[in-house]
This record gives sequence, structure tokens and C-alpha cells, in this order.
Amino acid sequence: MRILKPILFLLVLFASFHLFYDVVYENHLGEGTDSDVLYPYLFARDFWTGGFGGIRGWNLPPCTYLFPEILIGILLFPIVPSLYGFHLVFGFISFVLPFTFAKQLGMPKRYSYLVALGFLVFAGYDPNLLGQFYLPGFHAMILFFATWTLVLLEQWKQTNGKVWFPFLFLMTMVWVSEYWFFVNIAPFLICYAVFHLRWKSIGPLSIGLLGMYLAKSIGKGLRFFGIGTIGTNNLQLFSKFNSTFHSIVLDPSVVWQGLVQSVSKHPLLSEWFQWYLVIGIFYLFISLVKDQKKDFFLTLILFLSPFITVFFLFLIETELNIRYLYFLPFGILFFSSRILERIPLFRFGIPIVLSVACFLFYLGKHSELVAKVREGEEKRKHRMECLSEFDPKIPGAATYWPIKYSYAFSNKQWTLVPFTKDGVYYPWIANTSWDGDFKNQSFDSFQWGVTENKENLKTWKDVSIAKECEGWYFFRRNEL
Repeated sequence: MRILKPILFLLVLFASFHLFYDVVYENHLGEGTDSDVLYPYLFARDFWTGGFGGIRGWNLPPCTYLFPEILIGILLFPIVPSLYGFHLVFGFISFVLPFTFAKQLGMPKRYSYLVALGFLVFAGYDPNLLGQFYLPGFHAMILFFATWTLVLLEQWKQTNGKVWFPFLFLMTMVWVSEYWFFVNIAPFLICYAVFHLRWKSIGPLSIGLLGMYLAKSIGKGLRFFGIGTIGTNNLQLFSKFNSTFHSIVLDPSVVWQGLVQSVSKHPLLSEWFQWYLVIGIFYLFISLVKDQKKDFFLTLILFLSPFITVFFLFLIETELNIRYLYFLPFGILFFSSRILERIPLFRFGIPIVLSVACFLFYLGKHSELVAKVREGEEKRKHRMECLSEFDPKIPGAATYWPIKYSYAFSNKQWTLVPFTKDGVYYPWIANTSWDGDFKNQSFDSFQWGVTENKENLKTWKDVSIAKECEGWYFFRRNEL
């Protein structure tokens, strides 16, 4: 019952502000065509319609989503087979995560609700960027892993085998599914383990390394059963590290300028970092005065988490994206709530006042949100109508987005074979069994196709645009 009451209250909150989620959904699957979102749904559908044979041929991306997203998908699909309903449940799970993580960090329940609600309001305000958190495939489960890790570390006893096994399972699944955990939140969790467990922290740290080796075995096992995964060795991390480290040694000032530019060239991220610095430093000052040294140091490491992530992204030459920096908006909400919580006169009333303010903001945006949802629905419908003008019996070529999108939203069984912009077969975006024998054919042999990038048509020879449709460009091969 203690667990059920917060979940029910969060469900009421989520339902009360549901249009914010709908706008996120339609932004990514109506306005855009982010088909990465569809991995768990289509994987689960293939599993339930074809069994293990149906999923043989899937190739999972660098963040494999194997746990918990695909597992949740397989369990969820028979209960909620509709595409929207399936993702709505995922959205609610993501809505719960900031609450559970904030509460596990020691925040009172009423303020943890406020953090979850604030995250949803942020997503509705900027669905394209911050809305990624509420969809599968965008690393939102980092907060799930972080919360579970904190729970187990607090229960940890070197002699208690009941904690060893779940912690080993957790760390193995992290290595299998979410590498970004080790950049976003692991530095804080390592310090947390060392400060709270002292010499006993050797246990969870050792198990974390053991989980890495077990994860490699799982990856090999999946490949044996026909499911492809990309390991860290495929990402060429060490070569990128060496290149950047060489630059740091030769000219650190250039590296510093590159770091600053990598943040400043994203206007919204730059603005978020400014707010984060102001709010975070103010809270650090309060902690320095009121908290013990150990608690202040942990707060400092928590505060530094997004900066550690930015530095790591720079080291591996990866462009900044909010999907790697969820702690940035979370931190703004968390540290802001912590500041409000420490004001004795307003401690109990502020969450209610701010919740009402959020609801008034929601009501003011209601008609605008409804219009955005309808716009996304119409765009998706129009794309499928344009696709229907081509003969489904004739296979076509396609680049990244349209393939899983057409499998999810079209009633017809289309065969779109994946190719890169260079005309090379690209198996890492879908189930290769969908392609049949067509995967062995050259790009030039396909008489028609679709791409989401018009520039590709200038690269490909002997093709001409047949139709432009909501950001998709259909082409036909010119007759000789």
C-alpha cells in the first residue's frame, strides 16, 4: 500500500497533464519520424507473432534497450497492443522515474512529485528536445538504473548474499543496455558507495567490473541466437580518447575552447547550463553552511555530473544532445526544490502553489497543445497515404527513419530495404528478416524508394523525385 499510493497519485498527475505527453508523442512520430522510438514495440510484436524465430535477425543499436525497455515491451504488448497505448505506458513509467530518483536522494515525497511534474512541463514546453525522456530508446532508463543502484547500496552488507546477486544482475544489465549510466551518474554513485560503505565499497565496485564480463557473454549469446548488438569496441572509444588526449597534452587551451563552444553552439543547452550553474551554486552554498562535509562533498559530485558528461562527450567526439544530459533538467528541478524545501515558512505550501501554477499554465496552453497533436496526426496520416501510392508487392529502398515507421503505422506489409546515403546495405536499424533475399540486391536494383533527406537524391544516380510528402522524399529510378 505504501508503494501503491504514490503510484496512484502520480497516475492522477500524469492524466491531468496528459496533453503534454501527447504533444511529445506527436512531435516524434507525427511532426518528425523518430523511428528509434519504435524498437521495443516492433521487437515485442515480432516476438508475439513469430516467437523466437520472429526476433532472429534483429540488430539492436549501441544502446540496446534490452533491459528494461524491450523486456517491458514484451510483457506489455499482449495487454496494450495499440501503438499509442503502448507508448503511453512507457511515458508514464518515464514520468515516475524523476520522482523515484529524487525520493531516493532524500527529497521529501511532496517535493519529489513536484520534480516529476516539472519534468513533464519542461517536455511539453520543448517536446522535440526535452520530450525525448518520455519515449523508448532515448536513455531515460538511466534514472531507473540510478535509483535501483542507490537502493541496493543503502541495503549493502558484505555478508549479505541477498544483495550481492541483485547487484550483479543490475550491473550486468547496465553494461548490456545503458553505457551512459557510467558517464552520467556513476561518478556520484561510486563516491556514494565509498563514503557510505568505506572498505566494503570494494564489493559493489568489484561486482560492477564482473558485470561487464558477464554482459560480454550475454552479447555473444544474443549474437549466437541471431540478435546483433554493438559493443563498446565497435564505437572506437579508445582511438577517440587517444586523439583527444593527445590534443589536451599539446594545447589544453584549444581543448578548453572546444568544450565551451560545444555547449555555447546549442542555444537552449547553453541557457539550461546557465540556469543550472546559478541554481546549483546557490544550493551548494547553502549545503556548505548547513551540511556535514561528507554530505556536501556528495552534493558537489552530484552537481558536477552533467559537466563530467559534457567532458566525456567531448573526449569521444560526440555532439551534445539532451538525451545524454537528462541530469541537467533534473538537476535544475532537484536543486530548486531543495532550496524551497529549506525555507521553513513556505515548506509545506510551496508544492501546492507550484502545482496549481503548472495547471494554470497547462490550461492556458490547452488549445495550442490540441492543435499540435492534430497536426502530428495529420502529417502521419499523409505520409502513409503517400506511401500507399506505390505498389506494396514491389520492394523499395529506404534510408534510416521510414522503415520501422511504415511497419508500425501502415496496414499493408511493405518491404523497405535499408541503405545508407552511400547506397550500402545497413542492417543496424531493423529486423533483417524483414528484408528476405532482397538484402542481397544492390541499391541500384530497386525501382523506387524513400528518404528523409533530400540531399541524398543529389548523390544517387539515375533517380528522380516522385513525391515530396511531409519531410519524406519518394523517388523512382529513371528508365534506361
